[in-house]
Amino acid sequence: MGAEAIVVDRLEDVGIALKKAIDMQMNEGKTCVIEVMCTRELGDPFRRDALAKPVRFLEKYKDYV
Repeated sequence: MGAEAIVVDRLEDVGIALKKAIDMQMNEGKTCVIEVMCTRELGDPFRRDALAKPVRFLEKYKDYV
C-alpha cells in the first residue's frame, strides 16, 4: 500500500517510533504504520473481562445475555 513500517519491540522505543512516524508524515508526506509487539506486561491490564458474561443490574435487562 506504500506505507512505511516501524516495528517496536521495547516499551522505551514507543516514543521514538511515534516521533519518527510524525516526522515522516509531516516532512516527507509518507504514511507510517507502527507495529507494537505487546508482552503480557503490556497486554494484561486491558480488558480482562472482555469475554466474561455481562452482569445485568436492571431487572428489565435480565433476559438480554
